[in-house]
Formats: sequence, C-alpha cells, structure tokens
Amino acid sequence: MQELKIFRKEGWKLNEDDKIVNAIIKRIFKCNGECPCDNPGETHEDRLCPCKEYRENNICHCQLYVKK
Repeated sequence: MQELKIFRKEGWKLNEDDKIVNAIIKRIFKCNGECPCDNPGETHEDRLCPCKEYRENNICHCQLYVKK
C-alpha cells in the first residue's frame, strides 16, 4: 500500500472536514499517489501529493490543505 505524507507549512492546516479529507485520500491512492485535481505539474514527482503547486506556490486545488 502507498504512503501519503502530510506536509505542514506555516499558515496552512489539514482540512478539518474528515469527509473531505477521506474522499481526497481515496482519490490520491486511485491516482497512483498523485494529486487528483487538475494539476499542472510536468512530472509525476510534481503531481505527487502534496503537489508542487502546494509545496512551492501555496495553492491547494483539492482543499486537502486550507489556509489558517
């Protein structure tokens, strides 16, 4: 089974809605560990959750992470 690593950043938190988080995590595993959103990453590593958009550009399209 794949592993999902939580990446905590200043000013962000994991979404408090367990229903949303569980649905996103299921989709991540179905997508081979990649973010299930319309993710512009060029490589598999760019799209791995947490994706490059979140890690480098402070954008989380799927709402797994939300701003505090």
